[in-house]
This record gives sequence, C-alpha cells and structure tokens, in this order.
Amino acid sequence: MKTILLVEDKRGMRVMLSTALEEDGWQVTAVSAADAALKHLKTDSYSAVLTDVLLPGRYNGIDVLDSTPSGTPVIVMTAFGTIDMAVDAMKKGAADFVSKPFKLDEILEKLSSVASDSSESMLGQSSVYLEALKRAERAAPSGMNILIMGESGTGKELLARRIHQRSGRKNGPFVPVNCAAIPENLMESELFGAEKGAYTGSTDARPGRFTIARGGTIFLDEIADLDMTLQGKLLRVLESGTYHSVGGTEEQKSDALVIAASNRDLSKMVVKNKFRQDLYFRISEFPVNLPPLRDRGDDVILIAQHYLELYNGSSFTEEALCSLRNYSWPGNIRELKNMVRRACVNSGEKVITREMLEFSGKKPEGSLVEQAAAAARAREKTLITSALAQSGGNRRKASEILGVSYRTLLTKIKDLQIAVE
Repeated sequence: MKTILLVEDKRGMRVMLSTALEEDGWQVTAVSAADAALKHLKTDSYSAVLTDVLLPGRYNGIDVLDSTPSGTPVIVMTAFGTIDMAVDAMKKGAADFVSKPFKLDEILEKLSSVASDSSESMLGQSSVYLEALKRAERAAPSGMNILIMGESGTGKELLARRIHQRSGRKNGPFVPVNCAAIPENLMESELFGAEKGAYTGSTDARPGRFTIARGGTIFLDEIADLDMTLQGKLLRVLESGTYHSVGGTEEQKSDALVIAASNRDLSKMVVKNKFRQDLYFRISEFPVNLPPLRDRGDDVILIAQHYLELYNGSSFTEEALCSLRNYSWPGNIRELKNMVRRACVNSGEKVITREMLEFSGKKPEGSLVEQAAAAARAREKTLITSALAQSGGNRRKASEILGVSYRTLLTKIKDLQIAVE
C-alpha cells in the first residue's frame, strides 16, 4: 500500500487532507510539526511526503525535505508570502509544490504522478515501447527541446521525468505544468510570474514556473491548450531565453530544458491555424511517440501485476488476465491502474476473477480458445520475466530456475519478444 507522511499544523486542513488521501488509497501518518515528522523519517519509510513549508517550532518544511531519504518524493504546500521558500524547496529537490488555496484533486493528481515515478520504473517489454524509451534516452543528453506525443494516460509525465534524470539537468528541479488545468487568465503569471499588484488579489510578487525551473527542466503538459497569445510569449522564451513577468519591466533569463507533451496532433492543429507553426517547430526538435497500451501486447499483464502488488491484491485468474490482455484500454495505463485498484478493494483477499473487473468501454473480445491461449502466453511471459529478474539477466540461470532447457528458454524469449538487458 502507498504510504505518506503528512505535515500540516492547521488541524482542519490536516483532517481534510488525511481523509481525502485515505479515500484515494493512501495509508496516512499525519503530524502537526516538523520535529515530529523528523522522528518518523528516522524510523519509518514512506512512498511520499506532503508538507507545509511554514511550520511552528524550531524546524520548517525545508528541514523535513532535507531529512527525507533520497528517492522519496516530497511535495510542499505554500501560501502567499512563502513562495520563495517553495522555490528554495524545488531547488533542493522537492518533486513539486502547490499554492494554497488549492483543490484536493490537484494534490491527489500531483501525488499520484510523483509516487508512480518513485515506486515504478517504466514498465514494459514490447518492442514498440522499448523503442520509444531508447529514443527518449538518446534525446536526454542532447539539450534539444523534446515533444512527447501520446494519448491521455500513456505516461507522458513519467517519461519526461525519466528524460530529466538522464539529462545534464538532473541535479536541478523538474517543474511540471499542466496547461489544461490552469485557468487561461492565470496561465501567464503561472509560467512567467507576476509583480506585486499586477492583477486583482496579487498581494505579493510571485515567481513563475520558468523562474523555478532555472538549472533544471520545465515540463509543459497538454501544451495544445495554450492560447495563441501565450504561444507567442513561449516562443520568445525558446528563441531568446528571456521573458518578462506580468507587470514587470526587467528582462529575466531562462536556461531550463523544455519538454512539452500533447495528446492531440499538433501538426493538424497547425494546418487549422490553432497552433503556431514556428512554436511547433521549436518544441519538436526531438519528437517522441508513446504508444497506447492496446498496442503494447503483453505489457498489459506486466503492468497489471505491478499494480496488483502495489495495492496488496491476491492474484488474477487466467480468465481475468486474458480479459485484461484483450481489452482496448481507451484510458491507457491510468485506466488499468484504477481498474486494478478497484478490483483489489472489491475482492478483499480473494483471487480477482474476470467478473470483478469493471470495464468502462467495449468488453474484451475473443473465443474461449483464443482467451485461454492468450492467458497462457501472458502467464509464460510473466514467469520468464520474473526468472530473468531473479538471475540478473543470466539466461542459463533463468532456465534452471524455470526447470527448462537453455534452448527452450531462448526460443520462448524470441517468441514472446522479451527484451533481455
């Protein structure tokens, strides 16, 4: 089960967040002060940490961040007047920050994203998926602007984080921006910052995401949602490396690596004059296509087994595995993750059957014979992948673990298209 350390001094906020997190499947340890959090971090491990920046007592949220083990994602919560501390937190390695007041869905989405990134690698063995990963890893050290294209739920942010970790900016912040989730009238200040009094309700100067991303990477998710005016301002940043905050006169510089993503065909939007052609060419210096889950074959089973373990499920019947394999997955990995989680909750400690799977789209197709064959194939691939992992990729040792001949294992690896490092 996913575990989280919540550090928030306001009781009402702490209770509200704890309830929402528990309903979202988290096991929550909630404390009101940094010193209590530091004690927990010495003895316990967590999937993620969510902490306010400004806390009563000797220590604050930055101290919590500094004491959190490397590899555990930390999201910091800020209010007006503490934005500079949030910027400092991002530079010190916080996964993200959120400004109060915020929507609960925003917190849950950010946590889901960073926790997925820390708890799993890019899972998959299909040739189309591995080719996408190899292409992304070739792009990472180049410093070129990268455009990730793929349907919703395919893992574009996870891939962007992977690129960041393999780039020359890995020691800098990774700053995600969901262009579809931010109101149009606030997007400019979100990206470029705003001076005090620049707009109604602006009581403090606010740094933008490009400022926070200095020395690191900015990830512009769903970039197709930017209006034409902002597209022009973004183009200027990419061409000149400079920008102005809202209400500001001083030119600011940006050196961030830019990774953009979209679930829409930007080239078609260019033809329809809905996306600037010059910006499209700028952001797509190195394009990467993430394949939809339905095109990834037995990767579905591998990913489903991962989430089964994550959510403390028992196991799948062969019929259930076959149904998962044959479904079209319009919501991709996000839909699979949610389905497995629901099935684990509904099944208790029982084996998950085909009937327990709640498919939202067109039901899986195929005759019983086809389903049985697909299930057997998926089971074989899972066993071989597990044996290879146990043997550190040594195929002779893996064949001994499986109790088959070395030649038989090589044939199966080729037939099932299993990648061996």
